[in-house]
Amino acid sequence: MSLKINKFAAFASTVLLSIVGIGAISAPAHAADCPYPVEDQTANDKPVTNIRLISPVLTDDNSIRRYDFESQFTNDCDWFGVGMRFNQVYVPFGLNTNLTFQATDAKGVPLVGKTITLRANKGYSNSNAAVRVNGIKARPAPSNASDGAKVTATSDINGIVNFVVQSPGDCEDYGGVLPDAPANPGADTPNDKNADPTTDCFSQFLPSITGEKTDSADFLELHYFNPAALDYTAADSTISLLAPTLRVEDTEAGKANAMEIDGRLATYAPVASKQVIAFQAMQESGGYARNQPITVRINLANSGSTAKTAAGIFANTGRATATNADATKTSEDQLVLNGTTDAFGVVVFTLNNTDTTAGAKPATPTTAPAAGSKYARIFAGITGKSNAGTEVEFHYYKPAPPTAIAIAASGRKITVTLTNAKAKKSSITITGLKASSVTPTVDKKAYSYTVKKGKITVKVVSNGKTLTKVFTVK
Repeated sequence: MSLKINKFAAFASTVLLSIVGIGAISAPAHAADCPYPVEDQTANDKPVTNIRLISPVLTDDNSIRRYDFESQFTNDCDWFGVGMRFNQVYVPFGLNTNLTFQATDAKGVPLVGKTITLRANKGYSNSNAAVRVNGIKARPAPSNASDGAKVTATSDINGIVNFVVQSPGDCEDYGGVLPDAPANPGADTPNDKNADPTTDCFSQFLPSITGEKTDSADFLELHYFNPAALDYTAADSTISLLAPTLRVEDTEAGKANAMEIDGRLATYAPVASKQVIAFQAMQESGGYARNQPITVRINLANSGSTAKTAAGIFANTGRATATNADATKTSEDQLVLNGTTDAFGVVVFTLNNTDTTAGAKPATPTTAPAAGSKYARIFAGITGKSNAGTEVEFHYYKPAPPTAIAIAASGRKITVTLTNAKAKKSSITITGLKASSVTPTVDKKAYSYTVKKGKITVKVVSNGKTLTKVFTVK
């Protein structure tokens, strides 16, 4: 392991300092192109987790996609999980940046309640911006595998976490310099252009769950620049939801998980759930509505919202102190939060439900809400300005209790009890008896079987759960 780490240090430093411009290695590469031996070319081929940046949204138009690094680091040298992405993006000095990630398993299922670590000023990266992440200072990247800081957060019901990155107070603290604004979002970074990190001010980030080879994650570099020429004057804006990602139609990115109701976007969430919500404000000119006062409205006036909610904007500490909405208000917004948009016009907050009762889980994510559904309607906008956009509703449901299987033996009698398996076809296999299938018609149902003496194995499969027990019947 130490040998491979040393190899990465040498090669990564060479690549990061020597590649000038982008697209230097744009074509698919082969293992033979790696300057160091590759022990197992397939070691990183099947990552078990995906960690994707969903806010801010980065494209080839507003950032620098480093396809060369992606190819070298995954296809050639197999250091990182296949599918890893690498973006560099410019950020005005002095502004915060919310980094919102979603974690899923290899099949795209959200990873709920997972600890996600953000490696800030990642080792070998030459990062020299003294940023703070959730209030924790990230020191400059050392010349080994250590990172400037490791900051953790726990994913919500959609597998989403948010990290608040504060701009460095001084780019010269760790030997850097604040460069002028780039000519355009795709211009070479000063470090890449000059092969010299001391001419730049940047931080590299990598989220992690299971490890470099088994995570397919999004690298990100924030390159700070002098914002003297920027105008942060408030302007009318268009507001869009970034997190969670909602789709009203099936796409290549995923199946539909929301619907449109009277011009609003609607989706479902279980009662008592906490969610990370991100809205982005874009100026009519197409630029980010940066550093603007923003108002987040929860349970909008005259909306009929009846869900019990609490919400709070993420602070520099990475925590969001939730305030309860006033359910007695009907003709006024039940809760109003005030904050400031970040470097990408984004505001991120937590939306917590405190209901204990609600309707049943819908048949599908796009099933129309039943009459009387408990929901929260929300919207955000630049304070005091016209804001176009779509209101969002979260309809809450009571999840069905989990299926439970119990198997007991008394003398020559075997009893199988199924709880919360109503209308679910279940299979029961018992040594010496013919396998059977049952479909309970009530919430709790017991089935009894008489067996012969000897070693008896009982296997029950119900609603995705399996229980096997072995008894010695005398």
